[in-house]
Amino acid sequence: MCRKKLQPTQHLISCGPDQKKASSKVSRIFRRFHAHGLIAKLPRTRRWRVTFYGRRVMGTALYLRKHDFARAYAKIAA
Repeated sequence: MCRKKLQPTQHLISCGPDQKKASSKVSRIFRRFHAHGLIAKLPRTRRWRVTFYGRRVMGTALYLRKHDFARAYAKIAA
């Protein structure tokens, strides 16, 4: 399911149609998020959850991407 959601993104476009490469790439993304404390694995399941810290960091990143970066690029383009 995560691989399907990430398929149109830049992360998995480079993998092409190879499902094994895409699966490996998603695993590496999850491992990186886990190492930074953004997600945590639910014990004895295959599920992951976003941590409180992860919600704050990812929410702030999305806000900055939508508002501040758009404003900065508009100034450069003008």
